[in-house]
Amino acid sequence: MIEEKLQKQLRNAMILVFCIVAVFLIFGGLFSVYMQNTKNEAIKNQIIAEAEEYKTRILKQLDADFQTLYSLSFFIEDSYTTDKKLFAEQLNKANQNNAFLTIVYYDRNGKGIISTTGQEPEIDASLSSLSPEGRRVVEMALEGEVSVSQLFESLISDNSVFVYSVPVYSGDEIVGALAASDHIEIFSDILSGNTVLGGGGYIHMIDSQGNFLIRSSKTVVETDIPSIFDGPYLSDSSREDVMNALQQQKRIFSSFSYEGKSYPFLLEPVGFNDWYLFCVNTGEGLIAHFSTSALVTQITFIAVLLLVILLMLYGYRLLRNYNRGLVRLAYYDSLTGAQNMSRFRQRLVEALRNIEGSVAAVSIRQFHFLNEIFGREKTNQLLCQIKTVAEQHLRKEEFFCRDTEDRFYLFLRETDYQTLRSRLKAFMTDIEQNSEISRTNYQLSLYCGVTVSPCCSNPEETADNLMTHVMFALARAKDSHSNSIWFFDTELHKKEELENYIESHMHQALRDGEFKLFLQPKKNLQSGMLGGAEALVRWNTNNGRMIFPDQFIPLFEHNGFCIKLDLYMMEQACRQIRSWIDQGISPIPISVNQSKLLFFEEDYVEILTEMVKKYNIPPQLITLEILEGLALENVDELNGKIVQLQQEGFRISLDDFGSGFSSLNTLGKLKIDELKLDRDFLFNASNNGNERVRLIMEEIVRMAKRLGISTVAEGVETAEDERLIQMIGCDAGQGYLYSRPVIAADFDDKYMKKSGSRKI
Repeated sequence: MIEEKLQKQLRNAMILVFCIVAVFLIFGGLFSVYMQNTKNEAIKNQIIAEAEEYKTRILKQLDADFQTLYSLSFFIEDSYTTDKKLFAEQLNKANQNNAFLTIVYYDRNGKGIISTTGQEPEIDASLSSLSPEGRRVVEMALEGEVSVSQLFESLISDNSVFVYSVPVYSGDEIVGALAASDHIEIFSDILSGNTVLGGGGYIHMIDSQGNFLIRSSKTVVETDIPSIFDGPYLSDSSREDVMNALQQQKRIFSSFSYEGKSYPFLLEPVGFNDWYLFCVNTGEGLIAHFSTSALVTQITFIAVLLLVILLMLYGYRLLRNYNRGLVRLAYYDSLTGAQNMSRFRQRLVEALRNIEGSVAAVSIRQFHFLNEIFGREKTNQLLCQIKTVAEQHLRKEEFFCRDTEDRFYLFLRETDYQTLRSRLKAFMTDIEQNSEISRTNYQLSLYCGVTVSPCCSNPEETADNLMTHVMFALARAKDSHSNSIWFFDTELHKKEELENYIESHMHQALRDGEFKLFLQPKKNLQSGMLGGAEALVRWNTNNGRMIFPDQFIPLFEHNGFCIKLDLYMMEQACRQIRSWIDQGISPIPISVNQSKLLFFEEDYVEILTEMVKKYNIPPQLITLEILEGLALENVDELNGKIVQLQQEGFRISLDDFGSGFSSLNTLGKLKIDELKLDRDFLFNASNNGNERVRLIMEEIVRMAKRLGISTVAEGVETAEDERLIQMIGCDAGQGYLYSRPVIAADFDDKYMKKSGSRKI
C-alpha cells in the first residue's frame, strides 16, 4: 500500500512536472513564435517607414529642382528677346549657381541657348542638337507640360542623365521651354550613410526593369550585377511576383538568401519615372536585439522565462524611453531643445481660449551669411543662446518655439504696444550685445514682427490668423532697417492685399475688358466749343469693384505692365474715333498718355502706325502725352523719337509741365506740339492769389506761342480759373468746371451725338 501510494505520488509528481514542463515548453514556444513575428513585423514596418522617408527626400530634391526652373523661367522672356548674348551669360551664371549639368532654353521656333557646366554657352542651338529623350521633354514643355525624362546618354555632357523641363509663359502664352539635366548620382547622398534602416540595412535605386540606377556602397552582395534578376536576390517563387509588382508600380515585401542567411527586402515605388527603392535589411542595427532574444528563448525555457521578465522590464523601459523620444521628436527642436512649431501652435490654441496675448516672430538679419562667415558651430551656439535668453525673458503662461533656421516665435501675455515693444527690445538687445558673435567686428542685428489678439471664441481660427499676420509683420520689419520691431497694421495689410490683387489679376482684367475708356473734354477757349478729349483709364472689375488709377498705375510702371495697358488704351482711343467716323460724326482729337517704358520700345513707332492704319483713322487725331521726366535723360534720343512720330502724323504733348524738374531750357529743346500746364500752377495762382505764379504762367504761355506750341491748362475748376487762363492766352482748358472724366458712352451722348451740343 505504501509503495502504491509512493508510486502514485511519484506518478502524480511526474505528471505535474510534465505538465509544468509542457506548459513551460508551450509558453516558451509561443513566446518564441511571438518574438519572431514581432521581429519580422518590426523589420517590415521599419523598412516601409524609412523607405517612405527616403522617397519623400528624393521627391523634395526633384521638387526643389523644379522650383529652381520655375524661378528662372520668370525672368526669361524680356532678356531672351532683348539680348541673347546677355541672356546666355545670365543662363550660364544661373547654371553655375545650381547643381545642374546643363540648362537649356528653347523658344517656339526651336532655337535656343545651351549652358553646360565648364563650357561656353551655345547660342541659337537647334532643337535637333539634343538627344531624342531630351528633345522629347523640351517639346512637351513647349506644349505646356511639365515633365521629366528617362535616363539617357547626353550628347552634350557625355553623362547618363535625366532632364527636367517646364514651359515658359508670357502672360498666358507659352513662349518657350526651360530644361535642365542632372545625373542620377544626385540622389546618392540621400540614400547613403550608416543610418539607413537604423544602421541595419542599405538602399539601392532601380528602374521598373530591375536594373540598378544607384548602388549603395554598403551591400551584402559584392558582385557588380546589372539587375536584381541577375543576382541572388530573387528565388524562383518570388521572381514572378516581383516582376508583376514592378510592372504595376506596386509595393512588395519579400526576402532572399545569400551565403546561408536570409535578408528581408522591400521594393517601394518612388512615384517618379517608374523608379523603385530596393531596401534590404541585414538584421543588424536596431533590430539585432530581437534576434538575440529569440535565439536565447529557443535554447532553454528557463532562460526564456528569466529573459521574459528581464525583457518585460527592459521592454517597458525601452517603450517608455521610446515614447519620450517620440514626444521630443514630435514637439521639440533637436538642436536647441526648444519646442517646435507643432507644439507652439497647440499651446497657442489652448492659451487663446482663456487669455489675451500677442505673437512675436524674431529672426536674425542676413543669417544665411553667418554660417559662411563664422561656421555652423558658432551659429548653432547662437541659436542655442537665443533659446536660453528667451527662457529668461518669458513669464508665467508665456512660451516660445524655434521654427526653422533662425526664426523663433514667442507668445507673450501682453497687448499694450509700448510694453510689447519694450520687452521685445530688451530681449533682442540681450542677444545682440551678449552673443559670442557680437564680440567680433560683426554687428549682429535681429528684427521682429508682432501681432496682437484678445481671447476669443474660436481659438483655432484666431491662431491661424495670428500666425499669418505675424509673418506679414516680420516681412515688413525685414524691409525696414530703421525699425526692427514692426506691428501688424490692418490698413497697411489691406493695401498690400489690394496690391496683390492688382498684380495677380491685371492680365485677366486686360483680357476681360475690365479697363474702361473714360474721356475728359478739353474746351477751346477761343470758340467756347469742344476742342478735344483726354483718354483716361478706370478699372471696373466684373464684380462691380472700382480700382482707381493712383492705386494701380504706380504698380504697373514698376512691373512693366504699363506697356500693355498703354497700347490697350491707345487701341480703345482709335476704336472710339473709328466709331464716330462710322456714325457720320465729326471726330475730335483724343490725347493718350504714354509711359516711359513704352515710348522707348524699339518698335514703338511701327506699332502705333500699324494701329491707326488698322482702324483707318487720321493720325493727326491722336495726341501722345509724355511726361517731362523723359526729357531729363536724353533729349536728343527723345527728339529723334518725337520727329519720327510727327512724320507719321501724330501730335506730341508734354504733360504735367511744372510738376517736377521743369526747365525752360528743356522746353526750348523739345520739338513738341502741345504743352499742358500742371494743375498746381493754376491752383497756386488762383486760390492763393500768387501774382508771381500768374506771371510765370503768362510768360510760359507767351514763350510757347512764340515756339509754335499750343497750351492747355489743367485743373480748371471755377469760372475765375477760366478767366485767368483766357487772360494769359492759353489755347484750351481742362478740368472739373467743364466735366469730370466720364465713360465713353456717356461722353458720346453728351457731346458727340448729332442731337447733342459741343458747346461747353
